Amino acid sequence: MNNTEYFQHAQQYLTGGVSSSFRYNPFTARPMYLSKAEGAYIYDLEGKRFIDFFMGHGACTLGHNRPEISVAMKQVFDIGFFAEFDHPLTGELAKKITQNIPAAERVRYVNSGSEATLLSIRLARGYTGRQKIVRIDGQFHGGHDYALVNNLAANIDRDNPGDRLSQVKHASAGIPLKVDETLYVIPWNNAELFEKLCKEHGHEIAAILMNPIDYNNGCIGSSAQYMQAIRRICDEHGIVFIIDEILSGFRTGMTGGHGYYGVAPDLCLFGKALTNGIPLAAVAGKEKIMMKIMDPVDPVVAGGTFSGNLFGCAAGIASLTIMEQAGFFDGWLERVNSFYTQLQTIFDEANFPAIVQGLGCTFGIYIGTREPVTNYHHIAERTNPELRKAFFLKCIEKGLYFHTDFTISAQHDEALLTQSLDILREVVREAKKRM
Repeated sequence: MNNTEYFQHAQQYLTGGVSSSFRYNPFTARPMYLSKAEGAYIYDLEGKRFIDFFMGHGACTLGHNRPEISVAMKQVFDIGFFAEFDHPLTGELAKKITQNIPAAERVRYVNSGSEATLLSIRLARGYTGRQKIVRIDGQFHGGHDYALVNNLAANIDRDNPGDRLSQVKHASAGIPLKVDETLYVIPWNNAELFEKLCKEHGHEIAAILMNPIDYNNGCIGSSAQYMQAIRRICDEHGIVFIIDEILSGFRTGMTGGHGYYGVAPDLCLFGKALTNGIPLAAVAGKEKIMMKIMDPVDPVVAGGTFSGNLFGCAAGIASLTIMEQAGFFDGWLERVNSFYTQLQTIFDEANFPAIVQGLGCTFGIYIGTREPVTNYHHIAERTNPELRKAFFLKCIEKGLYFHTDFTISAQHDEALLTQSLDILREVVREAKKRM
């Protein structure tokens, strides 16, 4: 079967023909089904090869089917894999996390990023005895009820100029209205507004949850000044500072986005690149908060049959061992930054309205503007959705696969990136004809 035929077949059994609604490509409006993935390539059901700039929502930063990780997982088969028991592998991965992430004094595993953000919120509430959580208007934190509000640039409070609390905007049916009462939603990169909120309601606020670098909306960064201001305000009001590194972790280096900005959160969340795409995520943070899980009187419940599964832990150990190699990030990110610069030059020389924004190995391309995109309002105000769709459809047609967030893996070597730039140059020429 080809992709279209299998899509029709799968819809008879799978809801929508997919296991996740996020698998619909925003440009083709349908899912891509793969026959295999290897290195920086993916292959569709007919065997057509694509250079992959999606990399499994940025999970496979080391490349698909990385040999070292495959070997580690085969060893799990050899010991006889099992569920609901720990093994030395679980402790070994936790040790590696605490050795590499300064903010990680203790670790507890979950199975996905959504579970990690949910547990972190519960931990903060259990530790502080408070109920309210502060969220950033437009940031994505998974698929549970507390996360599926104001969760992308398309779902922000568009009437908020950035100087007040945002209205809660539901991104899914089925979310209780009572959820609204548990949240304060604020614009990003406005420490003064957060400070004002805390002066008035700090006694109610258990935590603030944010991404240090937002790759779900392309690539929009923060600043060390802002992050340090949030740290100070949290300390003043006894608020738990949670940094979600599920997507930003291990893209700029070993210490994640919070290490890049030089701020120490109370809790930090890792997944995706932690295991190079094998299901596992981790909540890590200060011992005094994490140990609330073990409170003999009133514990925060944190457990599951597959938490700390051996395949995920083996993959995590292998992934971190690769990334710990001296100079590993240096050559990789040098190629990446050169790619960003050369791609922007292609846009500029063709007078094509597009800007590349990248930090570490993950990036965004904003089509329709030559001005930097620094907040979520800019995405709607400055970009051209029709030209964007036409541009990326042409990329896919020519063998460059783009989906939502864009990642350059460690397996995208210089020759492959040069080939990709040549194709992108062709796409720009053809897209200009539509302008």
